[in-house]
Amino acid sequence: MMKRFSALLLSLMFSQVSFAQYIEEIGSLETVYEARARSVLNTILRPTDYTLVVAIEMDRDEKKLKEFHDEMDVQYLPGMPLMGDAPTLGKATNKLHEMKSKTDISVVLSRNVNPETEKIIKELLTSKLHLDATAGDSVTVKRIELPADPPKAEPKPDILPELTWKMWTLIVIMSLLALSGLMFWAWRRGRAQDPRKELKENHEYKHTEKDQDGEEKPEEIVAAATEPAAAVVVEPQFNMDAVKQHILAIAAQYPQLASRAVTEFTLNESAGDASLLMEFLGWDTSKRVFTDVPAMAWARLGKAVKEREGNTTKSESETAVRNVYKAILAAYVEHEMSSDETNPFSFVLKMREEERQQILDKETPANIAVLCLHSPAEVTAGIVGSLDAEKRVKVLAEISRVEKLPHNVVQAVISSFNQKLTEMRMRPEPKVEGASVLAKVIRGMSPEEEMDLLALFANDNPEELERLRRVILTFDDLKLVPSDILSEVLNSYEVDSLYAALFKTHSAFYNRILATLPERKAMIVERDLTDMVAIPQRKKTAEVRRDICQQVEKVMYSRSLRVGDLVDGTVRAVRSV
Repeated sequence: MMKRFSALLLSLMFSQVSFAQYIEEIGSLETVYEARARSVLNTILRPTDYTLVVAIEMDRDEKKLKEFHDEMDVQYLPGMPLMGDAPTLGKATNKLHEMKSKTDISVVLSRNVNPETEKIIKELLTSKLHLDATAGDSVTVKRIELPADPPKAEPKPDILPELTWKMWTLIVIMSLLALSGLMFWAWRRGRAQDPRKELKENHEYKHTEKDQDGEEKPEEIVAAATEPAAAVVVEPQFNMDAVKQHILAIAAQYPQLASRAVTEFTLNESAGDASLLMEFLGWDTSKRVFTDVPAMAWARLGKAVKEREGNTTKSESETAVRNVYKAILAAYVEHEMSSDETNPFSFVLKMREEERQQILDKETPANIAVLCLHSPAEVTAGIVGSLDAEKRVKVLAEISRVEKLPHNVVQAVISSFNQKLTEMRMRPEPKVEGASVLAKVIRGMSPEEEMDLLALFANDNPEELERLRRVILTFDDLKLVPSDILSEVLNSYEVDSLYAALFKTHSAFYNRILATLPERKAMIVERDLTDMVAIPQRKKTAEVRRDICQQVEKVMYSRSLRVGDLVDGTVRAVRSV
């Protein structure tokens, strides 16, 4: 029994000695790996941003351990040069690497280090130290608040200074001054509420017996003294009857002008004020005199009457009538100032666009060319733009060939227009285009409603959308617009507006649009569209899209191009002469 116990004790002691003789070798190898790891980390991190722990396990091979000791002994033989410390000796260290079975490297980073650096650290350490994950080697990255990090000092609250006797004296003086000012203001306000009393006090005197008989004299003096003050407050009255007669006179003389002024005020300014004007004139009278007000404007007026709350005071009614009267009067004055009676074709230019178009459809290109030569530039552009492509080319050719205009030629053209005008009035041919009416209704909606309605037509009623595309320019048809027009219009918009307009559009579409922009501006918008940096407000997208379409329509109108030509593919680079 004693022999077995002694054998067991010796075996335990031998195992402890056997393990203890590897401690120094493990430490030497860990020192080598730690030095190499720090040389790698110091290239991308500051020494205060990390700490490093290396743990290595070794195979307990007595043969390899003896070879390592033999190599160490050879290095220290008498007469051999000392190459350095034991861990840096080449052959001996290689023996240690052969005994390594597993390497665990723990990198502790500061919280201030960028999280993207962790992946780079693992890749560099694995490459530099020749670690093998299949052999059990690992690199672990952890984060803590290292002592080297500067502590976050909380701001100390500001301490108010102690008040001295000088400060208290100043506070008391300022309080007394404020109190005296408040009392003086209250006294003046009380006196201002009763000016008659103040006037009596200023003119107070003792009466004698002779003055007692004439008691009315002081009252007359007071009344006369107060009259100028009352005259300053009273404002001149607004003559509503004269305004009513003037509005009816303008509407009777120029019904289209008055109707257009009321329509623009209703749609753009205030439908509530316009409804008060209709009530002031009478709804039956208003329907009779404002004959060209569209149904959409009447709907706005009805909605304003329905939403009106409470009774309208006299001052509110007068203000509303005055505002609408100013709009009608401004349109009337502008028309009178712009009328040119010396123009022999003034009767044609004053006609409504629909009536004039009916005459132009039956006229020859030569007569239309004479009319264009006597018209302003903007009217000429509208006339040429309203013609079909073939007739437009003929009209422009006639204009280019004109060198002289004899009086008899002009008179013959005037007679031709008068004859067709007479025939049209004797046999009127009302022309109603549903697409044009629908286009006006859509443009009277909000931009968001217009965008939703066009999307609905594209899905459920493509035929109606096809007719509508020939009247107004839709945002999807911008790809058909010539590049010079797009470049002229889009260059005036900022990057964020273009991004909102082109958000969630097809790449082929916005590449066509961006091709007309300067290179740098197009690159910025394309990058934002690709990355989708933000989601713009739907309202802004709709507003920018409508505004771009309207601006393109204006440029096309100035160049005598029609929207229908884009859809038909018959666009010609023709400019008005």
